[in-house]
Amino acid sequence: MSREERKLYESFFKKVVIEHIREARLEKGWTQAKLAEEIDVSHEFIRSLESLKGKNSFSAFTVWRIAKALDVDLNTLLDFDMNAFRKTVEKAMKKNNYS
Repeated sequence: MSREERKLYESFFKKVVIEHIREARLEKGWTQAKLAEEIDVSHEFIRSLESLKGKNSFSAFTVWRIAKALDVDLNTLLDFDMNAFRKTVEKAMKKNNYS
């Protein structure tokens, strides 16, 4: 797998993890502010994390803290199917002449 391809998969992975965090938070009935309070970060951090245009980097420790606070298994937040994104990645690779 090339560096460019890894970057694309990593980008999709981060988006999926963020969506899982958002879904778990909403399922628990928590606001972004409540989650921020529970893991001792700013509301702005959580808002930015869940925003498509916002923060797209986060540590494994932060995801672990979020999982603990939301009382969900870490695997629930990290579940990712590379095959689901294969065609999209291949198309992007061709479009950007990385193949």
